[in-house]
Amino acid sequence: MVMCAFTVWRLDDRSSADAESAKSCTERGGVRHSDARHGGYTWTEDFMCENRPETPLYLTVDGAERVGTLETRRSWFVCWELGRVQDGRAPVWYYTQGDRTEPGGERWEGWGFAGAERLEVSAHPPPNMPRCRFESPGGVSPAPATPR
Repeated sequence: MVMCAFTVWRLDDRSSADAESAKSCTERGGVRHSDARHGGYTWTEDFMCENRPETPLYLTVDGAERVGTLETRRSWFVCWELGRVQDGRAPVWYYTQGDRTEPGGERWEGWGFAGAERLEVSAHPPPNMPRCRFESPGGVSPAPATPR
């Protein structure tokens, strides 16, 4: 009887740890993401995070003009920025390239911002993810990127 109770407790403990692990982002180095929006900069570090499928990406952090879509449940992101609060939650937006470019977003090759409410993370922003350094809504000088 005691053995059975211990087994159930361990299973609950493991599923709790798995759920917490799913809400974290994995930092990766040695990647190459060429950023069409910002002069061809190549991002060499990203963060793999859980997100909702069909996550819309927007040109700016005000969430007005849609430029792309993330179709997968796990996607990479290169940085975060503050913007309009979504769904009464965090004002954090994450920058990435969409799996699909929306009509009108071809110029940017689907690069845009996903709202925090679409990512399954335990904290916004995740630890170690850099903040984006934007000069203007369409122009950026991203810090952790290197020219092609």
